[in-house]
Amino acid sequence: MHMTTRRVPLHQRGQGINPEQFVDERSPYTQFQSWLGETLGVVGCPVDCKYCFFQLDGKTPAKPQKFISPQEMVENLREAPTYTEEMPVNYGSETDAFSTNQTIAYYTELLRCYGQSQYPNPVVFISKRSVPEEIMEVAANIPQPVLFYMSFSGLAGTAIEPTVDHETIKQNFIRLRERNLLAIHYWRPFVPTNSTPQKIEEVLEFVSRYAICSVINGLRLNNGIRDNMMEFWPELSEQEYDFSQSGEFWPQGIREYLIRHIGEDYPSYPVFFGNTPCSVTHALGKSDVYGHYNGSACRESNCPSSQRELCACSYRVPSLVEIERVAFRMGINPAHVRIEADRVIAKGVVESGKVSCMRYMLKFPVCSEAIGYAAGYNWANIRDEGQIIEVPWKDNWTSSQ
Repeated sequence: MHMTTRRVPLHQRGQGINPEQFVDERSPYTQFQSWLGETLGVVGCPVDCKYCFFQLDGKTPAKPQKFISPQEMVENLREAPTYTEEMPVNYGSETDAFSTNQTIAYYTELLRCYGQSQYPNPVVFISKRSVPEEIMEVAANIPQPVLFYMSFSGLAGTAIEPTVDHETIKQNFIRLRERNLLAIHYWRPFVPTNSTPQKIEEVLEFVSRYAICSVINGLRLNNGIRDNMMEFWPELSEQEYDFSQSGEFWPQGIREYLIRHIGEDYPSYPVFFGNTPCSVTHALGKSDVYGHYNGSACRESNCPSSQRELCACSYRVPSLVEIERVAFRMGINPAHVRIEADRVIAKGVVESGKVSCMRYMLKFPVCSEAIGYAAGYNWANIRDEGQIIEVPWKDNWTSSQ
């Protein structure tokens, strides 16, 4: 099947460039921070979230289109340049896998094929739609773990998430728990609309009863997405940002409030700040394999003591020989990497997927002097201590706390 528009090259995706101008450069799988993402099986998402980078590429709202069969997608996995056993694989990263009858049929068949394969890698789905019964049935009966990231932001039904249904999301958590399947709460983004104490408490009170844990992110931006979101957060326009060096944008005071509130009122419920890696390791009962242990996001997260002990016991600084071997596998000149006290630094511009894979293989922080973007924005090269940007907002109530 052929698309009516051609795909945008990786280095220009998410930059508001008309996709009709460019040829397809996408591989079947792309390395992201926490997993390999399937990026050429099904493309296009009808969900229409205003903060999604697909808005700028004409991929949302859009009818999902199939390009590679489920069987071929599974067969192609081992050919991904950064493939390693146990690396999670996110299926549906260019769509919502449960958004249409066609996508549901596609990913049900893919999951069946995957379950019959010899791959040990966990599978990840991320969705704002109802998890189909047939998907849950297959997930419960294959040998590989399946992680369901349910996006529940408190924005459902607003102009920011106009096609998302609040009750559908809540029922997902209940139904997954009843089947003993792994449901992780994806809480993102934070904007003024969902930053009231009432909305925060509504979400926390519910997910703490049904989810394994929550992973919390702020808002990711580039110029195009900022333009989309200024209607809902006018203060984003009041200064210029270098988005290539920026991480999460937060309503001022909210992140600090969440850290304090969760620690005091939900001390036994695991909540991970930053991104998805810690939630993956916790859900799978593993130690840190992403080089996040004892960074600022690790220290600020509401992580169970047993998980911290597990990560502490496995923490080690890799040898220079190990670092050079991994760099060579990633096509990086081993002479261009060096080790500092708390991280590995790669000289020059390095593709973000290679940075992520090096972190995973070394289980240690890795950064490069400059980043080569994947999908038009930076998921991998933000220094742990410098990624949070707090932005003023009109109805900030946190100053009275």
